[in-house]
Amino acid sequence: MPEAFDEGTAQAAQENDVIMEGVANDQAGHCRSRAPQGPFREYYPHRATSHGQDPTFMDTFLKTDPQAKERRKNIYFPFASGEEWEFVSFLNRCKLTQAQIDEFLKLRLTAKMNLSFSSAKDLRSRVESLPSGPEWKVTAWRTPTPTKKPLMLYYRNPVECVQALLSNPLIQDFIHYTPFRLWETAEKLMRVYTEWLSGDVAWKIQSQLPEGATVLGTALSTDKTQLTSMTGNRQAHPLLLTLSNIDMDFRTKASHHVLMLVALLPIAKFLEKNKEIAGVMASRLFHAVMDFVLEPLKTVAKIGKLMKDPLGWRRFCFTPLVAYIVDTPESALIAGVAGKRSSVTTASYRQFGDPFPHPPRTRDHTISQLIELEESYHPWVDLTEYIENAKAAGLNGVHRPFWRDWALAEPSQFLTPEILHHWLKMFYDHLCKWCILAVGAEEIDFRFSVLRPHTGMRHFKEGISKGKQTTGREHHDIQRYLVPVIAGSVSKKFLATIASLNDFFYHGQAPKLAERDLMKMSDCLQKFHENKQSILDAGARKGKKGPINNWWIPKLEFLQSAIPAIRNNGVPLQWSADVTERAHIDLVKDPATNTNNQKHEPQICRYLDRQDKCRNFDLATAMASAGVDFGAFPQMAQGASQTAQSSLDEAFREDDPPLLLNSTSKLLAKINPVSSLGGASQHVADYFLESTLLIEGRFPNAPTPFRTFTSPDHKTAFHLNRDPQGSRLTVDAAVDKFLLQDLCPALAAYLA
Repeated sequence: MPEAFDEGTAQAAQENDVIMEGVANDQAGHCRSRAPQGPFREYYPHRATSHGQDPTFMDTFLKTDPQAKERRKNIYFPFASGEEWEFVSFLNRCKLTQAQIDEFLKLRLTAKMNLSFSSAKDLRSRVESLPSGPEWKVTAWRTPTPTKKPLMLYYRNPVECVQALLSNPLIQDFIHYTPFRLWETAEKLMRVYTEWLSGDVAWKIQSQLPEGATVLGTALSTDKTQLTSMTGNRQAHPLLLTLSNIDMDFRTKASHHVLMLVALLPIAKFLEKNKEIAGVMASRLFHAVMDFVLEPLKTVAKIGKLMKDPLGWRRFCFTPLVAYIVDTPESALIAGVAGKRSSVTTASYRQFGDPFPHPPRTRDHTISQLIELEESYHPWVDLTEYIENAKAAGLNGVHRPFWRDWALAEPSQFLTPEILHHWLKMFYDHLCKWCILAVGAEEIDFRFSVLRPHTGMRHFKEGISKGKQTTGREHHDIQRYLVPVIAGSVSKKFLATIASLNDFFYHGQAPKLAERDLMKMSDCLQKFHENKQSILDAGARKGKKGPINNWWIPKLEFLQSAIPAIRNNGVPLQWSADVTERAHIDLVKDPATNTNNQKHEPQICRYLDRQDKCRNFDLATAMASAGVDFGAFPQMAQGASQTAQSSLDEAFREDDPPLLLNSTSKLLAKINPVSSLGGASQHVADYFLESTLLIEGRFPNAPTPFRTFTSPDHKTAFHLNRDPQGSRLTVDAAVDKFLLQDLCPALAAYLA
């Protein structure tokens, strides 16, 4: 077996140098020749390679686990059978207390099941004896100044978390290792940006690593979240981690469990009465804890580490920080800047409304400021003077940012644009309020109330001026209506100002952005700045103290960095806090509801540990019962031809029951787990392509009239379902229910 082989050998089916879109086989299986249309994918010249092979997933489960001997006789040990494990898995997923489980197990009907356990305590101990993932640790955290309560830090080794993600068989079809540049055609005239690996940062980082090394882009997120409701005022500060190498469509779905909780950061209440000093102490505490927890990742980013991928191949990996998903205040906290400064550029608050981008706030720039400041004032001895001078320099008083020694990490790049807080929140807090003031609250509420209801879209029958506790979903729905609603009640320049920013937000949320799209976004932003005076002229920008005649809006300054961020890190859609906010429910809030409301953090950690154990045990037992394993196919001897290797791969066909699988989709097709494991993304049909192929006559046997077609302007695709499943709604009933008076004539015209 060769010691190293190119990544293209193991993943030739996933990563092709040229991807042909728009070329399809007809129903008879014949292929019409056509020139390559793209997109064209140009990979980094020296791809990531692998070095040797570790034991497969089942080898680890059956051989290295302490209970492996018992599992050779009963793969469901410590449970009696597969049926009992299914029962246990169900109880573990239900939100039942220990007392309720005990009461259930004492029922006479349950007693007839002859379970191998008789109490909730015995059941819990067996679950906790299952093979473990990254282990939770706890340590007391001491601060230089006293706090109201002792601080405890609950954390896991982040490198072990990365390894757990990287070796998961369920991500094999959705993870890639080599940076690439995407072009519309082979002529490389129009660059396209999608995943993180398609950006300039991944390419640049790869060029700074040893040849054949694998870059694992680390993405983090932190945000405080409420644990208790009504009373208690208990909060948690979770640190989440994922890998940007995983496809964004897969990574952004909570059911796939690729966003891991690494730590619960302590939230301190200092006894210091000076609020400014107490705030600086809290900021320093955050950076000190992050420095401690993330130290293993920083070490791997500097010197590298051999890690195992889903197929068992060892890769020489580096873990730079490439994305940090946070809101505006926490972005300033991480960058180490004061509240009236930009966290990604050198702009101050008086420059937030400038129509041009300011120089990026680089790591060297911030560190040089800290060094210069520390030469004159000691960060602890001269604390008050240090804080005053730090504020004057635009810093927040943190003297040791956690990212200062993280190799290949650049704050101006890893603080990516965030759609939920930076764009949608800006739309609701500013654009929406400007329109309400310009049109009038009563008038705009009336206009929203008389809009025709649309299926799948919210109808604001009470208007929008008095909305409270609105979510990003409501912001999306208001954004759809706002421009046509205010038309006719504001000046043309006012309308153009609102529409231009709306267009900027809509363009920026696309899953694929070409350079022409970035030019459109730039034009939209420029158009806003050209017409923004109309907002002030209309008196629509007001605060609690009266009219505001400036543009000192931090989120507005963030927009100048959006286009460079897309070129660096791919589309912003993959860095939206929608995903992390949803993860807070699964990883923090739901586990907190299963506690006794005392000392939430250790109980949350134990709950998550049990969930990880059950999920891994379910996958392993399902594979064992199906008689399959997951790993790389045996390699040919060194010097074997590619044709021989292809013949070997062909031997493992889907129609034969394989013993060894190397694809997530094939694995999920063979196993029958007792719970949903995730792992497969739903296929999204391209109706534009299907319509084009039908018109070109690629499917001569397709019945007419075609049920898939596009509008005359080719901007909308339609697909009609001739046999609706689960719907007994007649045409006449649909006309009455949805007020579609022209439905019958439209259907008649279509059939004719």
